[in-house]
Amino acid sequence: MIQRHAVLTGDLILSTRSTAAQVDDTMMVIEEAIDRLGSTARFHRYRGDGWQAYVGAAAQGLEVMVFLAAQLRAMDLLSSRMALGIGDATGFDKGNLGTAGGMAFVASGRALDAMSTGQWLALAGAGTDPLHQALMAYLDAQVQGWSPEQAEAVALSLDPDGQQSQQVLAERLGISRQAFGARLSAAGFDLTRRAIRAFATQFAQGDTDG
Repeated sequence: MIQRHAVLTGDLILSTRSTAAQVDDTMMVIEEAIDRLGSTARFHRYRGDGWQAYVGAAAQGLEVMVFLAAQLRAMDLLSSRMALGIGDATGFDKGNLGTAGGMAFVASGRALDAMSTGQWLALAGAGTDPLHQALMAYLDAQVQGWSPEQAEAVALSLDPDGQQSQQVLAERLGISRQAFGARLSAAGFDLTRRAIRAFATQFAQGDTDG
């Protein structure tokens, strides 16, 4: 059995036009989000505005990517380009990710380097195909079009600590359930959630297929 892992590699958008405090605040939010994924997740910052994270099993990679994108938009921080790499991984459980290796890390880094101007999300590695690339293009357009309010609703709906009802989430924001639902609808969340679930199902099956 070959287990596929998920790795995210990213760099902050417009970091050279931002203050050191803005860059640090954004990195802190990313690191805290990764830490919430569990004890096996790892975060590593490099080159000032660059970062890498070991997410865990490949099946959860896309959901984590979308959650991170939503979290940054919701908090009105710098956005980040992100490349999701799928494949084998080693050394991620031995502290600093600088010593980790495997296809998930290689594919993630190369995909980030190959991203075109204006692109925010990318995917590469074992089991990915042209249909996945089309999916990423759709999600990229969705993410870039979110308002902070829409992104906040998406982030709450994908919270790693567990999903809650729209009524509960709306109450946390001090708005009606209908208003919360309208934000999700405007963000295209139903299709995004379907894409995340389909991705998770496919790559979970990939692990058992070997």
